[in-house]
Amino acid sequence: MVDSKFEEYVDEHLNDFAQQVIRLASQPSVSARREGIEECAALVETMLRETGATTKVLRLDGAAPLVYGEIKSNRSQKTIMFYNHYDVQPEEPLELWKSPPFKPEIRDGVLYGRGVSDDKGELVSRLKIAESYIKTVGELPCSVKFCFEGEEETGSVHLGDYVSKYSDLFKADAVFWEYGTVDAKGTPMVSLGVKGMIYVELVLTSLSEDAHSSYAAILPSAPWRMVRLLDMLKDENEMIRVPGWYDRVTNLAEDELGVLQQQPFDGADFKKTYGADGFLGGMGDDQAKKALVQRPTGNIAGIWSGYTGPGSKTVLPKEIHVKLDFRLVPEQDPQDLVDKLRKFLDDNGFRDVEMRLESMEPAARTPYKHAFARAAIEAAEKVYGRRPIVELGSPGTGPLYLFTRRYNMPSVDIGVSAVDGGIHAPNENLKLENMRKGMLWIAEAMELFCAS
Repeated sequence: MVDSKFEEYVDEHLNDFAQQVIRLASQPSVSARREGIEECAALVETMLRETGATTKVLRLDGAAPLVYGEIKSNRSQKTIMFYNHYDVQPEEPLELWKSPPFKPEIRDGVLYGRGVSDDKGELVSRLKIAESYIKTVGELPCSVKFCFEGEEETGSVHLGDYVSKYSDLFKADAVFWEYGTVDAKGTPMVSLGVKGMIYVELVLTSLSEDAHSSYAAILPSAPWRMVRLLDMLKDENEMIRVPGWYDRVTNLAEDELGVLQQQPFDGADFKKTYGADGFLGGMGDDQAKKALVQRPTGNIAGIWSGYTGPGSKTVLPKEIHVKLDFRLVPEQDPQDLVDKLRKFLDDNGFRDVEMRLESMEPAARTPYKHAFARAAIEAAEKVYGRRPIVELGSPGTGPLYLFTRRYNMPSVDIGVSAVDGGIHAPNENLKLENMRKGMLWIAEAMELFCAS
């Protein structure tokens, strides 16, 4: 159980902690533009050292620096890793911000600015958990490691290389992933995994240059041919037609279905948010919840060809581009599916279609019965006085597998943010009360896990 002195220290210094979030969020670090990345990495290392950590700035050619830190403890033989990122999304559109995105300010107990929630507020909260322990108890419940990368918002493209090159540094017994949240009612949410993903671009070229559309009577059309290819990829029930795509997809166990059943989901509100008349195939709320956790997807993320400006231009395009993302569930192997997709195209007469693989990563999930997951759940009940929402797996994707699969480390997403925190949007925000409770939540989970 968290020492009362720890909680008192957090309460007394919460405004100071918020100023440290402002300090970090005032430094732009937009990875999409490579803006301020070096400066922010240096600041993060400084803040780590101020906390009492020993630090290293890891580097790879062409990659953003990875800031690494350690704090030793004699209270337990276990080690917990904190993964966070110091890069942020672009701040546009600027006209929708009520205050400058890189000049964070507090209004009515809420901190506003780019990155104050995703992910600099989370990062600072974990540093301040360590500080609070050192200043009150003398040491943390166990040794901790900090892994702060600068490319999460652009796909963590070099994180795997870092983990491979510096493999010994990243060994731990468990990992707190980057982000954690409470819902609109203030109920804490424990997330235990993410879906995997394959992202590809298909390029089909039929001509050496664009032609007058009158020649469509005799020349091949790249767009029409691509339309036929895309129609072939999925059937009328939204199932991917690539042979073997679902071979490794398993059903949720009965106890997992029970956990899923307890997860709230307002289907009517969800559909209203996106202006949808219904879910795919007419599925109900329970089916929709299950699909978000355990159903692979095949999505057209973007498509372009020919003339798309105002008015008319009669052109027969020489080529067409399509971006596709495929979300994967645990046990599916991305490389195996990439190979199957390529073979499917070849076998169906599309050998000439170029398939550019942009990224791929497998799904990752921690069993909800694992001691680390149970610690996060029990800690939420103690701090918030209510049972948390347990999310078996997020429908989104991230590089979690690098730790859960390579090191067999359990992972949980818990933290200090809220679902209405405006991440990736104008007026991103962090409620200071959420920061306070989220810090107590993580600390309590550490205590429970390290004592088990």
